[in-house]
Amino acid sequence: MRRSAGRYPDDPRLHRLVERLSERSEQFRELWRRPEVAEHGPTVKRITHSEVGLLELDWDILRTHRGDLRIVTYSAEPGSPSDRKLALLAAIGTQRLRAGAAD
Repeated sequence: MRRSAGRYPDDPRLHRLVERLSERSEQFRELWRRPEVAEHGPTVKRITHSEVGLLELDWDILRTHRGDLRIVTYSAEPGSPSDRKLALLAAIGTQRLRAGAAD
């Protein structure tokens, strides 16, 4: 929210929100007085895919400094089981895997 307040200093709705939260919460007032801005770093997401099972993917958010554009990236550790599963998904596309299918 602090980053948004810096990016949009003339946004009256954001100012009203900060005022309302400040009026109602001592904890918010204390946190809002602090100068630091929290940063989110790379994180691992675990996703269970219906065809290949568990995928462990690194994800990160890329942002522009002066805009609202955000790009979420997902990648697997090269050579990992998740990397091989992503390669399989890229190869099969939207086909469905079936065990024992006689085609």
